[in-house]
Amino acid sequence: MNASQKLSLTNSSSEICLNECRQQIDQIDTELIKIIAQRMEIVKKIGEHKRKNKLETIQPNRWQAILDSRQEIAEELDLPSDLVLDIFEVIHQMAIQIQSK
Repeated sequence: MNASQKLSLTNSSSEICLNECRQQIDQIDTELIKIIAQRMEIVKKIGEHKRKNKLETIQPNRWQAILDSRQEIAEELDLPSDLVLDIFEVIHQMAIQIQSK
């Protein structure tokens, strides 16, 4: 096997690995979306409960507890806490919109 053939084999093997990794990411992304959808269904139920019981949509103590616990989990998993906090900020804003309907 000459150098050109070895390089071609290496590139082919590398591309297969890259494609497999991308497929795994695609599967994980699909699961993330499904989990977010499940979370939003629960948010709707919480919104209904808050409306029936005349509770405020935004409850700062609960929100702070969520931020603290998610940041702790991120640190345990060696993830940047800024990333996790940004993600939960977006999720929280959507939850507020859903609960306000």
